[in-house]
Amino acid sequence: MKQNLILKYFTEICQIPHITGQEKDLALYIADILREHKCKVQIDKLGNVYAYKTGKLEKPGICFQAHLDMVGDKIPTSNHNFKTDPINYYEDRGWIKAKETTLGADNAAGIAIILALFTDPNVIHGPIEAVFTVQEETTTIGAMKLSNDWIKSLYLINVDSEDDTEIIVGSGWSCDFSGFLPIQRQARDDETTDLSVKIMNGLGGHSATTIHGNHANIIVETFNILKLVSLKYPLRIIDVKSSTQLNAIPSYCDVILNIKRSQVNHFKQAFLSQFNLLVSVHQLDDKHLSLVINNVKGRSDPLTLLDSVKLVNLVCAANHGLNSYNLTFNIPNTSTNLGKLIIGNDEAQLGWMQRSSNEYELNKLNTKLNSLFALVNGKCKVTNITAGLTINHDNRLATQVQQIAKTIFQHDMTLQLTHAVLEIGEIAKHYPQVTAISLGPNIKFPHTPRETVEINSIFYIFDLLKETLKTIK
Repeated sequence: MKQNLILKYFTEICQIPHITGQEKDLALYIADILREHKCKVQIDKLGNVYAYKTGKLEKPGICFQAHLDMVGDKIPTSNHNFKTDPINYYEDRGWIKAKETTLGADNAAGIAIILALFTDPNVIHGPIEAVFTVQEETTTIGAMKLSNDWIKSLYLINVDSEDDTEIIVGSGWSCDFSGFLPIQRQARDDETTDLSVKIMNGLGGHSATTIHGNHANIIVETFNILKLVSLKYPLRIIDVKSSTQLNAIPSYCDVILNIKRSQVNHFKQAFLSQFNLLVSVHQLDDKHLSLVINNVKGRSDPLTLLDSVKLVNLVCAANHGLNSYNLTFNIPNTSTNLGKLIIGNDEAQLGWMQRSSNEYELNKLNTKLNSLFALVNGKCKVTNITAGLTINHDNRLATQVQQIAKTIFQHDMTLQLTHAVLEIGEIAKHYPQVTAISLGPNIKFPHTPRETVEINSIFYIFDLLKETLKTIK
């Protein structure tokens, strides 16, 4: 029954569009199910959902938490509309995958597991609660502004991790860094032409869990090559098209530029030469990179040569990827991901997601970018600062779950920190009395169109939490 129930919920969730900012219908779906199963349910003005259910056992209360939204990303040729279309998924050798888009197993799998725990009559439990939050993938405002009088439980379990051999007992800090570069445009010279330079088919990936995996940031790599080639063949940028998710490593970038007609062939040869070097560097990971250079007609006048140079230099000078590493826990310590570059009429906007294991190092990352923008008379803004979960060296919940996994399921689980941001860091600020952990099923390539979740791992996490509810002390 549990398998049919969990997959039933997962399937129904995939039928409801729920990218960040579009979570209302999913929230109502969850609320209806929980009310049907005799739960007390509340929805706050932000769209967060809270549920409480009494139980037969006299056990410490456990609150389960997941987020409602998903990252919407797709391959460049897909016509999928995340605001209206369901996720089209299929099973492949025990793993669930989507066609041409992100799957949203982050966090649909967690939601389905929690719903099954609340509705499966074979689950025996004490008092249980659930919190489903909005906008985890962007602002984390749902967790930041969570009501201070919802959670009464002693324990909090976030079901939003991606490795079923780990119990997360500490998480990272993060923030969004936006930089604004003033630009001017200038009419084309009659002796110039426009080109589209497009690098595609990068692996992409989650900007926390794969930032140290040598996955090419295609925006950064495109601009690095443009910097090298433009030293000999000056160019003026017209537009940039790429993904705009700060928490995902960009997998493609299309730069529309203006160049002297007499230099086009030499430019193409020089760019291709550097691209081939890029491919050789990533032949073991980003091995499907492709390049297309076409003649086009840009819709706007190009940037001035000076502002084009400033923009290219700015992208190339900024940090990207892994900055420092935590050898104790074998995870990144600090990292930076350029996930957005939008060129307007008089301003170019660049967006980074900054991550760190502590607030001080996060501030250092922001200081460096602030300094770069000061050099080009730009402006900066830091938003959505999300607190990490401070490691608790006496985490009774973690050790109990670890013991249950070992003795009941012969499954080894290690206590671990994560570079990713988890909402339990913010929730713990509202509820300092709770002891919190995070766990979840095996998910590969989250935040990319290659996202996939292991079915048996979903069932294992459900069984582990079911047993935890029965034996928790």
